[in-house]
Amino acid sequence: MSKGSDLQVDYDLLNTSATQLDDIRKEFKGLGAWKAEVTAVVGDSRVRKAMGEFVDNWDKNRKRLIKEIGEVGDMVEATRDAFQGLDGELAKATQGKKE
Repeated sequence: MSKGSDLQVDYDLLNTSATQLDDIRKEFKGLGAWKAEVTAVVGDSRVRKAMGEFVDNWDKNRKRLIKEIGEVGDMVEATRDAFQGLDGELAKATQGKKE
């Protein structure tokens, strides 16, 4: 039977993942302004209508992705925080037994 835990948590990976997810979320949020730019350069009304429909669909899905990316980022941060808290509690319990 193992006396120690085999569980290892890569806090750097969790921190990097949370940061990258936040960066991606911010990038997606910033893409909303391009709708006017795209429709402004298209002259033909049929193409403009098709582009408008595409952009509207993209906006709807982009907003959903922003929300979901934020939720995943929150879960990564909560996981990191929970493991750090557990590490702290285990360290205190171990120190008390050594003394």
